[in-house]
Amino acid sequence: MSQPLPLLRNRNFLLLWLASVIGNLALAVAMLAETWYVVNQLGAKAQLGWVMIAGSVPRIALMAIGGVVADRMKRGRIIVASMGIRVVLLFALVGLLALGQLDIVMLTVFAFLYGALDAFFWPASGALLPGIVRDADLSRANSIMLTTNQIGLVFGPVLGGILLAQLSYQSVFAFTGVTLSLGVLCMLFLREPEIERGEGGNHLLAELKEGLQYALATPVLRSLMIVYAIANLLFMGPLGLGVPIVANDNLAGSATTLSYLQSAFAAGMVLGGILLTLYPPTKKRLLMIVLVIAFEGVVLGLLAHTHWLYPAVALQFLLGLGVVSNNVPMMSLIQHYTDRSKIGRVMSLNTMASMGLSPISYALVTALLGLHVSIGWIMPLFGLTMAVLVLALAVKIPTIRHID
Repeated sequence: MSQPLPLLRNRNFLLLWLASVIGNLALAVAMLAETWYVVNQLGAKAQLGWVMIAGSVPRIALMAIGGVVADRMKRGRIIVASMGIRVVLLFALVGLLALGQLDIVMLTVFAFLYGALDAFFWPASGALLPGIVRDADLSRANSIMLTTNQIGLVFGPVLGGILLAQLSYQSVFAFTGVTLSLGVLCMLFLREPEIERGEGGNHLLAELKEGLQYALATPVLRSLMIVYAIANLLFMGPLGLGVPIVANDNLAGSATTLSYLQSAFAAGMVLGGILLTLYPPTKKRLLMIVLVIAFEGVVLGLLAHTHWLYPAVALQFLLGLGVVSNNVPMMSLIQHYTDRSKIGRVMSLNTMASMGLSPISYALVTALLGLHVSIGWIMPLFGLTMAVLVLALAVKIPTIRHID
């Protein structure tokens, strides 16, 4: 059985790992600062949903193109370009803050640009790992990547809360820009092997159609797309909008309170990742994903009615544990059941199927908040509905119950 240590002797894997940890630390600080700026500084918590929608739309609309590009080009180069442009955008935020021009409109524009970059970053990132590690190491490599990435997400919100308490927003965004630059530097030294190419034509639409037909014809991939479409429709909006509102309203908190909740979420992902690294699942992985998602729906509903910090932190920890416990087997299933020449497109299509409904989720929650529906109603309604639907899918679709 392969062990984690040899993976860390793989130069390319080590560079990708370092870039991911550094990048996630920087982006966790930036996201906390941006979210708290909207909720607390601008007092625009109802508009936070539109910022998230603006980030989701280009991410989804361009994801298929990003998958085709990931199957044509060096994935490492795509990652470098997307991270490098994000560095430039972070320093642009610094400039706008200095001029006093950073309002909800500008933050929405930046969210749109971030989403467009993600559309190329995520297919390339998901497709790169199978090219630099052995097939037998994929499950552990995914676990190590997700676990160590969460180290940045654990300390990022805590660091962000400390920085926001001591420094200006301008200084915090400058810090994240410099930190993210170090991740770009790591990726510049990665040496990626040549890409395996299929025998299809060179036309972008033809390659996209080929990838879609392949995914729909593969029972495991088709089932994953359906499960994650439902989960993200009913999970992303309540989680993304609900946690800052719970921190601000239920807990009467500050940026530090929000950072505790975000860090607890990431800490749960770290523990889950460690457990999955030591004991990678090999049996009934699709069923495991469904059961974990149902559990997350129940916890999401409980979080909305929490008015004490410690129970809120515990529930966020459980949500983080649940997210990594379905993401690791999901990535491993896609990488295991997909031809290498199509993996970029399949990654992008799976992401589109799941995230494609995220803007609708954000819009629904935003609309309900605008109608003065309490987050205490919204989060349980969405979470419990999600749990019931994914369990019904497990009963109806044999592939979910039987595939390893």
